[in-house]
Amino acid sequence: MLHLSNARNRAVLEKRRKRAGNLFAQGITQSVIAKRLDVSRAAVCQWHAAWKKKGDEGLISKGHPGFPSKLTTEKKKELKRLILKGPRAEGYATDFWTVDRIRDLARKKLRIALGYTRIWNTIIQLGFSCQKPESRAKTRNERAIADWTLKQFPRFKKMGAETQLSHGVS
Repeated sequence: MLHLSNARNRAVLEKRRKRAGNLFAQGITQSVIAKRLDVSRAAVCQWHAAWKKKGDEGLISKGHPGFPSKLTTEKKKELKRLILKGPRAEGYATDFWTVDRIRDLARKKLRIALGYTRIWNTIIQLGFSCQKPESRAKTRNERAIADWTLKQFPRFKKMGAETQLSHGVS
């Protein structure tokens, strides 16, 4: 899967179609072009029809279909800035962002309503990843754990995996 921006992805695909146009002009068959460009014959057939009808103009990308996104580059930057400030800065009781919280943030602060999938894809595009916080006991003693790891664990490691341990080992 290509992980390019949509605009860059369209440019790459358009460049491939233009290469096909050059090959059409040289009289190379559609099946050979499909093999050279590693695309389906059906795609080359469509490109050829567009090329015959409008020449190289027929191979130019028409851009993204539909309405322009309300989530502009500026709004994405603002959303990232708000996310980095943290959930507590937005009035949440915990330090954990969820997709629903970020959707609410976009609706309240940026005044745009985004679907779950769209907000998830935007979060990924902004460089964030899904992370589940580790749950730890409130009584956890990091110093005792570090001590045990340095002093006791090496003894057990030397014994080997088959060694039976009794309950009274200290």
